[in-house]
Amino acid sequence: MSRLSKEQKFLYIRIAILLAGVGCIGFAFAGFKGFSFWYGGFVLCLWTVLGLLNLRERSSVWFMFRRPALFWLFYGVLVAYAFLADELGLRLFLWVYPYYHGLGFMWVYFVLYPFGGLALLELLYFLSGHLGEPLTFKALPCSRWHEIVDVLESVLFIVMTGVIVLGAMGLETKVLVIAATSLFWMIFALLKLKLHIRHPGHYILLLLITTSFTTLLYQLPNALAREWVYLPAFVLDPLWSQTLFSIPFWVWVGYFWFTVVPLRLWIFLVLNPRVK
Repeated sequence: MSRLSKEQKFLYIRIAILLAGVGCIGFAFAGFKGFSFWYGGFVLCLWTVLGLLNLRERSSVWFMFRRPALFWLFYGVLVAYAFLADELGLRLFLWVYPYYHGLGFMWVYFVLYPFGGLALLELLYFLSGHLGEPLTFKALPCSRWHEIVDVLESVLFIVMTGVIVLGAMGLETKVLVIAATSLFWMIFALLKLKLHIRHPGHYILLLLITTSFTTLLYQLPNALAREWVYLPAFVLDPLWSQTLFSIPFWVWVGYFWFTVVPLRLWIFLVLNPRVK
């Protein structure tokens, strides 16, 4: 079969973007109409749209076609992390899935979570490119401060992962310990990103915009579809259960964590020059 010309590639990519865009709108509309299995199709279409628009930035869709080993490694890590974090949340009675049972959770762990994270990553690429600072790895000159931040972030990430694993296994884990390690890790992860990406001036703004937009985008249709349902968070301080746009505050923080984790893994598993 002959190779496609540039004009054919351009045309087919635009058709795919158009079809996936229609799919995004359709699945979101279905969620607002109460269709309880809207989210998987929505994030798959959203990831496709943004990924194709970001092809020149060599984002996740580009890696899926050109460097599949790295892409599927990243995908596998996302699946594993999503499974552990979700098991922890279920054991803490923070949320439930009314319509998923048994093998149905394969869809949750292999589609809903990983492609939700990939869509977040593509949105970061899209926003950063349109704000004039593409997401690019850049290690600043090594210094004592650089070394301290790198070491502390790695240690906190390992500790946080260990705490999540223990909680997911059903071992007694204090909620305060989970929250504290996660918050401290996010602080040092942001500091570490500042030392490893080219646009330290506005990366926090990008993360905040991405988190806020996707939290509303993912949560508002689900308020009617109820594909997942948040329970009264009795294990958390009442302050964390206060709502903004009818979404608990801890969910907003959780989505920020859900944004930073894929970004951190992507930069150090894929973008880092040492893995090229």
